[in-house]
Amino acid sequence: MKLQLKRLISQIFFLFSANLGAFGLKTGFCYPFFYCHSCPAATSACPIRAIEIGVFKGNYNWRFLIYPVLIIGFIGVLTGRAVCGWACPIGLLQRATGRVPRALKAKFPQLKAYGTHPIEHYLRYTKYVLFIGIVILIPIWIGVIFTDFCPVGFLVGTIPISLLNPGEYVPSEFFTAALVIFILFIILIFTIERGWCRYFCPVGAMLAPFNKVSILHMKVNKEDCIHCNVCSDVCPMGINVPEMHRDPECILCGKCVSACPKNLVTFKRI
Repeated sequence: MKLQLKRLISQIFFLFSANLGAFGLKTGFCYPFFYCHSCPAATSACPIRAIEIGVFKGNYNWRFLIYPVLIIGFIGVLTGRAVCGWACPIGLLQRATGRVPRALKAKFPQLKAYGTHPIEHYLRYTKYVLFIGIVILIPIWIGVIFTDFCPVGFLVGTIPISLLNPGEYVPSEFFTAALVIFILFIILIFTIERGWCRYFCPVGAMLAPFNKVSILHMKVNKEDCIHCNVCSDVCPMGINVPEMHRDPECILCGKCVSACPKNLVTFKRI
């Protein structure tokens, strides 16, 4: 079975398992990705929601705070950011939309700068600012919770609930802001491949540093590399694969493994 087919099967499995709460089945497991129903033990709150509740207005609730943090930390040590490439449902969505920005760049050469501009490297720090500032500090100081108007919640929460309960759904005070952010989210993922993963995902920000120490990681044989850049061309995260070493942006999707004509990119375990 080809590697990318295995990855697709894994993503579909986690998509269904993460939605078991919608059918009244609670697994009691907090999935380490950003998705409304990914933490059934927290009554269908995602890990980010649990963290926000855990620090809300300085009233620290360790039950909500420690559970998702320990789960994400444990998974991060084992596999780094592989969750983004193999499990996250929003990653699966961006896998589907990723063909669009590639097609647009092929048809309109002037769009090639999107996602590859020199400043793009610095834009990737946005997700860390989002996590520290909006997910932690603002709930503590102001009491505003990001997941009340996050685009992922609008996509997998607000839209399905309103469709399944016609005439009964009552928009919250955050509906307008959530709608605007959701529209920007859609534009982003159809314009820049894995745009949400690169710049904004707070769980991605939590997992990314673990790439430096994770047991599972990517290894490039730089000595024998012929620098054909086929691996970099297929990388959905826009990484310079021949030069990477435990890059925090790597989601271990394995596309570079499949593409390398010399089989010089491999999965490694410490």
